[in-house]
Amino acid sequence: MTQPIRTGNDWKQAGLVLAVVAALLVVPSVVAALVPVRETAVAPDSEIELTAPGTEPDTIGFGGVGGWQRRPTGDQSTAVLIAPDGSRLAVSVVDGVTDFAEAVEWRRKVLGVQGFDAYFDGGEVKTPNGFSGPTCRGTDKAGVCAILGNDNLAVTLVLIGDDAALPELAPVLDSLTVRR
Repeated sequence: MTQPIRTGNDWKQAGLVLAVVAALLVVPSVVAALVPVRETAVAPDSEIELTAPGTEPDTIGFGGVGGWQRRPTGDQSTAVLIAPDGSRLAVSVVDGVTDFAEAVEWRRKVLGVQGFDAYFDGGEVKTPNGFSGPTCRGTDKAGVCAILGNDNLAVTLVLIGDDAALPELAPVLDSLTVRR
């Protein structure tokens, strides 16, 4: 058998395929780097609502973050906000809590999985609207947290930043309510 004669034009097709593959890899990265993260300014006196799927009550509301920037999460049970000083606040709610002590430990472990290893510091928070629970601090990152319960809901608040302190959470904690 004889082999077909090669014409030497294969490099053109190979070059075209290589250019297409390179464009598919590079263009999305360049576009992602150029597009800024969407952040929405939180107006003074506005309230943020978060809803966890489950039984009623399943929604919380909180304020105290006027002037902060809210980042989209794609999750109706979580809010991420950036303070004017650059610290970050994450608030999340879960529904279906029947054993709060067990839920507190579980939420602390979830924080660790999310990159914020924490330990309970012995503090306790009680809000005007019936939330209560332990406070915690980051083990390897500067930050504070609180895991609060009310009815069948558990709310986790994490404030990360060099100067993050529990008193900075006071406006959020004081405004935290269950929507019925």
